Amino acid sequence: MKKSKRPGARQRTAVKRSEEELSIATKILEWEIGDIWGHVGVRLPDGKGIAVQLFRRAEEGNKDWLVHFDYSLQKLSGVGTIPREAVIYTEIFKARPDVNAAVHCHAAMCVALSIADKPVSCVHVQSGRFGRGVPIYPRPIYILDESEGAELARTLGDANGMMIKGHGIVTVGKTIDEACMNAVYMERTAKIMAMAQLFGFTGVPDGFIGQLSSSKEKLLSRGRRLPHSAEWNYCADKIKKGERWTRGWA
Repeated sequence: MKKSKRPGARQRTAVKRSEEELSIATKILEWEIGDIWGHVGVRLPDGKGIAVQLFRRAEEGNKDWLVHFDYSLQKLSGVGTIPREAVIYTEIFKARPDVNAAVHCHAAMCVALSIADKPVSCVHVQSGRFGRGVPIYPRPIYILDESEGAELARTLGDANGMMIKGHGIVTVGKTIDEACMNAVYMERTAKIMAMAQLFGFTGVPDGFIGQLSSSKEKLLSRGRRLPHSAEWNYCADKIKKGERWTRGWA
C-alpha cells in the first residue's frame, strides 16, 4: 500500500517545485522585460499536460494566473483560463522532446530588431547561446491556432530562442531557469546590438564566435555544476527578500 502512494507523492512534489519556479520566472521576467502580457510554461511531470503561469494575475480574483491543461487545450486544473496562445507550448513541446520549458513575452528591443530583420546573435560573452542569429518568424501575428503553433515550432528548429516579427520572443530550455535566462539575455543582447549599431557595428568578425565558445568551455570546466544558474539564484534570493535588482539601462 505504501509503495503505491510513493509515485503520487513524488509527482506532487515535482509539480509543486515546478509551480514555485514558474512563480520566480514570471517575477524575474516581468521586472527584466517590463511586460505584463507574457507567460512561462513547463511540462507536467506525468507528461500528459503543461503548466503555464502568466506574468499578471488572473482576470477574476487576486490569485496568480496559473493553469494546467492538456495537449488538446482542455483545462485540467488551476486558476484562470488557458492562455490564448497556449499552442506555443503544445506545438513546441511536441516538436522538441529536449525542451521542458518555454517563455513567451514581448521584449521591446527584440521587437525593434525583428522589424529591422536583425536577428539577436552572439556579440558578447553572455550571448553565445544565440550563435549566428536566432530565427525570426516572419508573420506579425498572434499564435492562436494549432497550424500557427506548428509553423512557429518549425521556425524555431533546434534554436534556444526566436523572434516573432513585430510581436515578441519565444525562448526554450531544458529547465525553467534556462528558458527564463535565455529570455533575459536575449533582450539584453538586443539592447547591446542596437547600441553598437549606433556606432557603426555591422557584425562580429570571423573567428569571434569560435574564440568565445572555446573560452567559455574553458571557464565552465573550472567550475562545478549547480542545480540553478548564478543569475537565477541571485534573482530568486532578491524576490524572496522582496527586493529589486539593477537591470542596467532599462
